[in-house]
Amino acid sequence: MAEDAKQEKEILAELKKDFPLTKESIKEINLGQFSSFRQGGNFKITYAWRLANSLQQVIFVKYRNAAKSNAADNSRYAGVCINLAHPLPEFKITANTENDKFLNLYLPNSVKVKTVPAFNHKYILESTDPGTIEQVIGIEFFNKIMTVQDLNVEVKERKCLIYGVHPFNYESCKVMFQLAEDIVKMDRVQQVAE
Repeated sequence: MAEDAKQEKEILAELKKDFPLTKESIKEINLGQFSSFRQGGNFKITYAWRLANSLQQVIFVKYRNAAKSNAADNSRYAGVCINLAHPLPEFKITANTENDKFLNLYLPNSVKVKTVPAFNHKYILESTDPGTIEQVIGIEFFNKIMTVQDLNVEVKERKCLIYGVHPFNYESCKVMFQLAEDIVKMDRVQQVAE
């Protein structure tokens, strides 16, 4: 346990060095609207930091499983929540786990990405606008998310959540921030289009 806490502090120190983060209140953060984040009563946000140099509200959160029945799992997870200034097409990218592959055989509701075919084996993309979502997201976004294991991204109701499904590490967090930058750019393009 002490070794895990030490490793967490090292990861956070490295992140704060690379990304200017300031302490944020966790009271304002509600991740309940995201269907891909099955929060229920089990996940508890333990810390939050705001990305200081972003025009949008970009919040880095650390959370853990708070269920007493799962006391053996003290793993900490991380995510990035973004408040968007303009509506983006809603979409959800989830890691293509064995369960998802099975469900996708019987309920094929995902959008197949043509520009990065390998993406379709590793992730599932769902969208309210399947005809244009690949162009909205862009090839760089798909390539970045492919560099790490099992991140989920959901854009819904002027908010975006990017989070890992495995205990956090520096590389996954760095990619989360890069994906957040891309989402903020998409938001700015949407502003120009309006």
